[in-house]
Amino acid sequence: MVVAGGGIGGLAAAAGMAARGLDVTVLERGDRIGTGGSGLVLYPNGLRAADALGTRIGARVRATGRVTRSDEVRVLMDARGTVLAEEPVGAVGAFAAPQMPVLRSALHRALLDEALTAGAAVVLATGVTDYTERGGQVAVQLSDGTVTACDALVGADGIHSAVRARMLGDGPPQYRGYTSVRGRTTGSALGQRGHVVNGRGIQLFVAPVSDDTLYWTAKITAPAGVWPALGPAGARLALLEAMEGWYGPVVDLVRAADPEDVVVTDIHDRDPTPRWVDDRAALLGDAAHPMVPALGQGANLALEDAAVLAEALASPAPVPEALAEYALERMERAAAVVLASRRQGALDQGADRAGEERRNAHIRSAGRKDADLADVVGWRPRPRLPESGTTPAPTTTVRPKKGATAMGAPHIVLISGSLRPGSTCDRVAEWCAQRCAEQGASARVFSGSEIDFPAYRPGLADRHAAVAGFLGELRAADGVILVSPTYHATVSGLLKNALDYVNDIGGPVPYLQGRAIGTVAVGSAAQGAVSALTTLRTIGHALRGWPTPVGVAVSQAPEQSGADGGEAGPDAARLVEMVSQVVWLGGVRAEDARPPVLGAVA
Repeated sequence: MVVAGGGIGGLAAAAGMAARGLDVTVLERGDRIGTGGSGLVLYPNGLRAADALGTRIGARVRATGRVTRSDEVRVLMDARGTVLAEEPVGAVGAFAAPQMPVLRSALHRALLDEALTAGAAVVLATGVTDYTERGGQVAVQLSDGTVTACDALVGADGIHSAVRARMLGDGPPQYRGYTSVRGRTTGSALGQRGHVVNGRGIQLFVAPVSDDTLYWTAKITAPAGVWPALGPAGARLALLEAMEGWYGPVVDLVRAADPEDVVVTDIHDRDPTPRWVDDRAALLGDAAHPMVPALGQGANLALEDAAVLAEALASPAPVPEALAEYALERMERAAAVVLASRRQGALDQGADRAGEERRNAHIRSAGRKDADLADVVGWRPRPRLPESGTTPAPTTTVRPKKGATAMGAPHIVLISGSLRPGSTCDRVAEWCAQRCAEQGASARVFSGSEIDFPAYRPGLADRHAAVAGFLGELRAADGVILVSPTYHATVSGLLKNALDYVNDIGGPVPYLQGRAIGTVAVGSAAQGAVSALTTLRTIGHALRGWPTPVGVAVSQAPEQSGADGGEAGPDAARLVEMVSQVVWLGGVRAEDARPPVLGAVA
C-alpha cells in the first residue's frame, strides 16, 4: 500500500494498516512532518476512530492532548467580554463524552511514531504527481521522476491533492469568504478554559492544550489572498489592529503569541463528490472531503476515514472491492458534515451588523456555538455484520396489549437510522414501539447498527441472516416508521439506501405498496429537522407506501412514564398522534388482507 501524504489522515491510515499486517509506504512531499499549525480539538468521534485504529494507537493519541474535565465549560462571549453562554464541553455536556484539545505537532508525532513502530516506511521530500492502472496494480509517478508499483494507492495529500486531480479533475477548491490566523500562547490571563469570542466579521476560538498553553484560531472575513500575503508576523499585527476595543485579555492573548508559531490560511472547501475510488486508488481526509473548520471536524473525519479504510483493506476482499466498500460507508457521512460545517461557518462570521446580532442571539438561545455538532460527534465504528450461518443479533419485539383494539392487529416495523448503539434515534423507536403495543399492534424495532441501514448494500440478504430477517419482517409489515437523525437529511443517500433495501424484498408486491409509513426526524437543529422530514416523506412516496401520517421532529426521546397517564409534552403528543395513524391505517390493511370468513356479511 502506498499512502500519498504524511498528514493526520495519511499517518493514521498507515498506522492502522501496518498494525493489521499490511506493507505500507508513506510518501510525503515536504521535508518534515507535522511542524506547522497550532492546535485542534479531537471530539468523541475522533477519539473513537483512534481507538478503532488499534488499542495502542488510541492510547497514544489520548496521551498527546488535554482531556476536558467532566464538568468543564467553554465561555462564549462577544468582543467586549459580555458572556453570551457557557457551553458544557466535558462528559456531562451534550456529547456525553469528553473532547480533547491537542497541538497538531504532538498528534503528528504520535501518529508518525505509531506508523513506524508498526512497520510502515516513511519517505520525505517525495510527492505523488500521477498514477495509472497497470496489470492489477497501480503505477505511481513520483516527484523525482521515478515510478513505483503498488496494490493500492491512498490519496491523503490534502486539499490540493494530485491524486484527486488525476481521479476527478474537478478543478481548485472554493474560497469561502474568510481566512484563518492561528497561533499559541503561554501564560495567558484567560487561564485554562476554552473561549469563543465573537466580533463583527471575526470569531476567535481558544482552547487549552497543556497546563499553561492555549492555542487559538481567528476566522476573519476578507477577500481571498489578502491575509496570507501579509505573512505570519504581518497577519498577527493586522489582527491586533482589527481587534481594537476588544476584551483586554483576549487582545493580550494574540499579542503574546510567538510570530514564528503563527499560521495564515485562506479557508476553502469543495462540494461533496459521489466518487472517492478509481479501482485501486482511493481518497481520504481533505483530499476526499475538505471542509471549513466551523465544526472542528476536519481531523476527526480523517481519523474516521483511516479507521474504516484500514479495516476494509485488512479484510479478505479483493482490493477494488474493499476500497469500494470503504467509499460507500464514508461518502454520505462526510458529505453531510461538509455541508453542515459550511452552514455553521456562514453563521459564525457575523460579517455585518445584522449577521453579528443574528449569530449572538443564536448562541444565547441555544447555549452553544454549534448546536448541530451533538449529532455529528455521535459516530462510532460500524459493527461488522455477522457472516452467513451465524446467529443474527437480537431484535426488539413488542407484543400488543390485549383488548387495545377491535380492528385487525397490525404488525409495525420501526427502523432507527442511526449507526450509534443506544442513540436518541434508537430510544425514540423503542418509545414508539411501546405506544404501538398499547394500541393493539405488534412491533419490531431494528436499530441502525444492527442492520446497517444508513450504508446498505444490495444483495446482503443472501449472505447475512440479520438482513434476511429484517427483509422478512418488512414483507409481513402493515406499517413502517422511519426514525432518522437530522444529519442524514439528504434525499440521495437515504432514498438510495431505502430503495436498495426494498428492492431485495422480492415477491409479488413491489416495494412497500399500501403500507402506512410514519416519519420521525431526531435532532436539535430546526432546519435539519424540516429537511429530514421532507426526505423521509419523499422516501415514503418512492416506496409506494401510504405516507399520510404526520411527520414529527423531536430533539430527544420522551420519558417512558409520560405515556402511562402522566402529562405528555408536545413531542410525546405528536409522536402518539403519528403512531395512532400508522396503527389505524395498518389495522385497515391487516383486516383487508385476512381471508374471508364463511358467511360473513360485508
